[in-house]
Amino acid sequence: MSSIVFLAVLLMSCSQFASQLYMPVLPDIAADLALSSSASQAVLVSFFITLGLTQLIAGPLRDKYGDRKILIAGQLILVTGTLICGFAESNWQFLLGRVLQGIGSASPVLISRTLLAQYLTGAKLKSAMASLAMAASVTAILSPMIAGTLAQLINWQGLSFIMVLHFALVLWLGFVVLPKSEKNAAQSIRPSALASLYKSLLQDKNLILLANFKWLPTYLYLTIQLYLPFYLQAQFQFNTEQIGYAMMLPMAGLLVGSSLAKIMQKRMSYMKIVKLLWPALPIAAFIFEFSHISALVMLFAYTLIMMVFGAYFPSYMHIIGLLQPEKAGSANALVGAIELLFFTALAWLTNVILFSSQHILPLIVLTCSIVLWLCWRKLSLNLTLCER
Repeated sequence: MSSIVFLAVLLMSCSQFASQLYMPVLPDIAADLALSSSASQAVLVSFFITLGLTQLIAGPLRDKYGDRKILIAGQLILVTGTLICGFAESNWQFLLGRVLQGIGSASPVLISRTLLAQYLTGAKLKSAMASLAMAASVTAILSPMIAGTLAQLINWQGLSFIMVLHFALVLWLGFVVLPKSEKNAAQSIRPSALASLYKSLLQDKNLILLANFKWLPTYLYLTIQLYLPFYLQAQFQFNTEQIGYAMMLPMAGLLVGSSLAKIMQKRMSYMKIVKLLWPALPIAAFIFEFSHISALVMLFAYTLIMMVFGAYFPSYMHIIGLLQPEKAGSANALVGAIELLFFTALAWLTNVILFSSQHILPLIVLTCSIVLWLCWRKLSLNLTLCER
């Protein structure tokens, strides 16, 4: 089973590298491809939007055909898209590469979230989910530093070729570790059947309440992540390498949050973990009011948000497996699609339209924290009633 956990960690890292390694070098990409800051953000956002759309298809395909076939197809597309990004000489070539990266990343994202629940149960599953979240946090911490440092040595195109090697390695490991024959669900992939499937999932109130603990932290993460490189460059004159190192601090919050979740899950439910760490969000909103004073103030507030993100992620993964055990791939696909299609676009629009005042970000964080509190209360009540 250790090989399954290790593979899940590597699968999770594929989408993380594809999405995060370009973040610290956004200003360099904009300069080399003659893009405005908003246009370069839009090119990167195209990855998330494409990933969201593809998940709607990849989820049912995974439920029908199993992990192995979907992983191999996805990784091949991911490698192709990353190569195109590496050789890109225009904004359209880079955009094409990002779109293919988004399509290819759908399979490792989904399989990393469902693989553990397929092979583990009970306390072992809870522990493995927390370990996966911790590994994802470490990857998130290292990604900005790796990107910022390597960009100084081999430029942002060189990052693509390093990612190709990693994605190819994961493809080989998946080919070796995953079984050739799997017991698959009798899931139809006809458009009408998929529409009916997703309609039934959308009508599951508990699933939607739970999904907010994935959607809103992701929205806050993307909103700030798109904004931060340009803010640090304009407000505090950070260069690319400094931006990469600076963004390590908030990513460390992911590790703190996932580590807390791993420790706390031995003594309490994930729902209680969600409740206990919630106050960090309104505290972060208050601190953001003073972000103009120092880069450290901005980074510390962002770190608190990422700490909550790190703890909520394993909580979401564990509970959704309990709510939708037979449709785990499709349920994760739906949640992921809405997350990446709607909330990614919302994060980009927030950067383009709303960031005209330093008071906007604190208001956004506070609003999200209130919504999450209301969702927790309702979901907690519903789950209690179901247990009776």
